[in-house]
Amino acid sequence: MTQLELVIPLRAVAPGANGGHLHPGLATWRAAVCASADVCLLLAADTRIAAISPRAVDALGLGSEVEASMPRFLHSGLRFLDFTAGAHPLTDGELARLAPVQALQTDALERSLMRIERRGVHRTFDVTASPLHCPPQLDAIGALAFMTPLGPS
Repeated sequence: MTQLELVIPLRAVAPGANGGHLHPGLATWRAAVCASADVCLLLAADTRIAAISPRAVDALGLGSEVEASMPRFLHSGLRFLDFTAGAHPLTDGELARLAPVQALQTDALERSLMRIERRGVHRTFDVTASPLHCPPQLDAIGALAFMTPLGPS
């Protein structure tokens, strides 16, 4: 079975290690996310994780290498699930509707529930994501997402 890669038409170049090639407008946001006590993450315009708070690393069950490797959000090792009893993996169309990804596509504040599996544990989050801008550029340069865990941790 051939695995298809979700291609989301976004408009930015890929960042380098440790944010070296990130849009300069994301530098302040990156510092704020890295120091935040909230469960939050910063995506670059190409959906790479540009910064992740320590609480988000714990809540999502990601390793500390995420910040250095800067994987794309949908390829970060998280398994995104639907809300059925069978907890099936999301299809490409459903993945594109996750708030952090959709905020980049629609250039608008987005909110969604997100269910993930990481290391055999299912977690649900209420996610709010906002596109970030740097005038005079009209397109979003990134997205800031806050995740509130729902239910027991």
